Amino acid sequence: MKLQRLSVVLLTLILSACSAIAPASTPTPVPLPPAQHVESAFQWLETHAMMSGNVDWTTLRNKTAGIITNAQTAADTYPAICHALRELEDGNAWLLVPSLEIPNFYTGYQTLYPENQVIIRIDPDSPAEKAGLQVGDRIEQVNGQPPVPYEEADAYPPCNAKEIDTSTTEQLVIQRNGQLLQINVARDKITAGRDPYNPPVGQRLGEDERGIGYIELTLESGTHLQYPTDVQKLMRSMDRTPVCGWMLDLRRIPGGDVWSYIAAVGPVLGEGDLGGFEYSDGRREAWSYRNGEVFWNNEYRYESEIDGSVYKPKQFTPVALLVSPATQAAGELMLVAFQGRADVRSFGEPTRGLPTLVTHTDLSDGSNLFVSGANSFDRNGTIYNGPITPDMLVETDWSKFGTEQDPVIVAAMDWLYSQATCLP
Repeated sequence: MKLQRLSVVLLTLILSACSAIAPASTPTPVPLPPAQHVESAFQWLETHAMMSGNVDWTTLRNKTAGIITNAQTAADTYPAICHALRELEDGNAWLLVPSLEIPNFYTGYQTLYPENQVIIRIDPDSPAEKAGLQVGDRIEQVNGQPPVPYEEADAYPPCNAKEIDTSTTEQLVIQRNGQLLQINVARDKITAGRDPYNPPVGQRLGEDERGIGYIELTLESGTHLQYPTDVQKLMRSMDRTPVCGWMLDLRRIPGGDVWSYIAAVGPVLGEGDLGGFEYSDGRREAWSYRNGEVFWNNEYRYESEIDGSVYKPKQFTPVALLVSPATQAAGELMLVAFQGRADVRSFGEPTRGLPTLVTHTDLSDGSNLFVSGANSFDRNGTIYNGPITPDMLVETDWSKFGTEQDPVIVAAMDWLYSQATCLP
């Protein structure tokens, strides 16, 4: 996940966008000379990266020959490896060097890809909330400069040579209701391993006899085993008087653990194979939901555990899915998993474009390469490897997010009320 200013450290930042992570290839057992080190990286990328076709590997090797020839250490080859990662044009392509000490700071707000301007989430009790920032605020300046687009801020050292900002305060100029405001937000230094719990939220919308169950799925890394249980508790409470439809909001899922999400909403996803991953060699691995349990390639996922009984819907109902450009990775895979289910329609804006499996390998110096190693496919066999356009295009007004005036919610409600289960 490469969204800035979230409450996660660098390694968690990467892994939480990874939806699912394939086992690493066999690591190189001993350190290699620089030329062999970078060539092993190139060969692995050429073989395993789904977007390998974007790179002319002969030209790349020629362009980076000088770097490789003059390299004295593995670290000297990082510019060549980073050059290859950029040419992949893969938002999941990373070189992680654990030995680099990169300070991590927490402000508690999330901005929208790609402009890095509109604030779409404020963490409770965060520096951002305490400073008075609000969802829907538009950032005009950061420390006196325009906000940096994601294309320029999407990588960390060594693939981004920008100077690391170690200041303790972020000075923002934001636009709110046509007015410019200056707000200073504290930047709290965080320690490795921080992984706060973001509980799901939901409410019953509409009339009692035609109630709609609304659930916003929140970022979940897979470490909080209560997450699927908490989602199903919300669903069960809303369905005491039967709901006539479900609305699942995926608009603020920038990554996370797809198996937790499938376990959470499996009762409305349905039984059987839901889709899967397809590798460059054509090999396929299915995702399945069977008897309340999640399987990847027929292997049980620990995230399936539910405290108590698995929720059983009172009736089969239509499902509206809400998406945005901030829906990426695991959020996009959830959209894929619903394709082919009867009575499903999606609303919002095209997604980020990373509905893929992240594959990784260890290099000879202990650094790690991450890339998209498999595309996803739905239950009909359709392949997904880029932004997913919803069935109905509706722009989110983030200042009204989650309210009855939210235009995406309004459009989804109109559709749900036109379905047989919701007719008066």
